[in-house]
Amino acid sequence: MVLFFIIILFLTFLFYVEFRPIKKIKIDEKSISSLSESFPEEIYRYNVISHIHTQFSFDSLGKPSDIRRAMEVNEIDFVFVTDHDNDNYRFFEDGKVFAGIEKNTPDGRLLLLGNEVPVISHPNNFEFEHYRWKGEFKEDHLYEIIDIKDGIVWNKLITGLTLIKNILLYPFTRNILHKWNALIPLDKWVDLYFERAKGLKLIGGLDLHIKLVYQEHTHGILIPSYQEGFKWLVNKVFSKSEIKDKKDILEALRKGLLYISLKRKEGYFWGSNGFNIYLFWEKMPVGSSINCDFRELKTVKILKCNNSPVLVTEENRFSYVAYRAGYYHFEVYEYDFKIGNLYFGVRPVAVTNIFEVVNV
Repeated sequence: MVLFFIIILFLTFLFYVEFRPIKKIKIDEKSISSLSESFPEEIYRYNVISHIHTQFSFDSLGKPSDIRRAMEVNEIDFVFVTDHDNDNYRFFEDGKVFAGIEKNTPDGRLLLLGNEVPVISHPNNFEFEHYRWKGEFKEDHLYEIIDIKDGIVWNKLITGLTLIKNILLYPFTRNILHKWNALIPLDKWVDLYFERAKGLKLIGGLDLHIKLVYQEHTHGILIPSYQEGFKWLVNKVFSKSEIKDKKDILEALRKGLLYISLKRKEGYFWGSNGFNIYLFWEKMPVGSSINCDFRELKTVKILKCNNSPVLVTEENRFSYVAYRAGYYHFEVYEYDFKIGNLYFGVRPVAVTNIFEVVNV
C-alpha cells in the first residue's frame, strides 16, 4: 500500500511538472476574419542573435570560429557579442558579428549592442541587486523583455523541479533542456513592461555563456553550444529595405522592427491598409488590419490592445481590423493537449513588438 502511494505521488509529480503551466484559455474569435493576402514579398527578413559571451568574458569559453559555425548551421544573419566589461571582440568583427559590451551601471545592468545601442538587460531579474534596473526607462533604450537567465531565476523551485523531471525523462527525450520555455512567464513579463516601460522597443537576449569546451578539432564540443543556443531564441527582423551592414541592422533594432521567436517557431506579422504595408512601431490608422500567419500546430495566438486581449484563436492565418487606437501586440503559446478550455503545457514561442494604431 505504501509503495502504491509512493508511485502515485511520483507519477503526479511527473505529470504536473511535465505539463505545467496549466491554464484556462477561452477562445474569443468574434472579431476574426480570414486572411486573403500573403506576407509581402518586398519585405526583407533577417535572423539576429543578441547578447552572447565569448572567451573575452571571464565566465565564457566560446571562440569566434564557434560563432561563425553556429551561424552557418542555423542560418543566422547577424550576431551581437556583449562580453563583460570589454569589447575585445572588435578585433574579430567581420561585417556579420559585432562587438559590444555588458556592464554594470548605477542604474543597473546595461548592454551596448555594437557599442552603440543601449539595452536594459535582465529587466525581469530581481534576484541580484546589480541586475535590478533602478534608472529611467528612456525611449532610446531597448528593453530585453526575454532573457533566458531571468526565466531560470524567476522561480527557483520550479526551475529545480523541472531539472529533476528532465533528468528522469532524459532516457525518453534525450534533451536535458526539454521544454525549457515553460520557465518563461511571458504574460507576467509583458505586464511588467506595460507598467514600467511602455513605448520602449523590445528585443530578446540569449545571455549565452560557453562553460565547457573539449577541443581537438577546429569545431570542438561546447557545453552549452552556440549551435544549440542559436535555436533557443532568435530576433526575427523585418525591413522594407535591404540590410547590408552594421549601421542598417542597428537602425532596424532601434526601430523595433522585430518579433522574438523561441525554439525556431516561424511566423509573419504585419499591418495593412489598402496598398499600404506597416511593420512594428510604424503608425497605422484606425481601421487598418493586423495580420498573422503562424502555421504551427497546437498554438494559441493572443492579440492584445494596451495589454488587454481582443482576440484569442488557434487559427493559423487570420486578420483583425483595429477599430480602436492603441498599442497592439501578439503573444503566441504552444501547448501539449487540452480538455475543454483547460490547456496543459502552455509555454511561449513568440512575442511581437508593437503595432501602433492611431487616430488620423
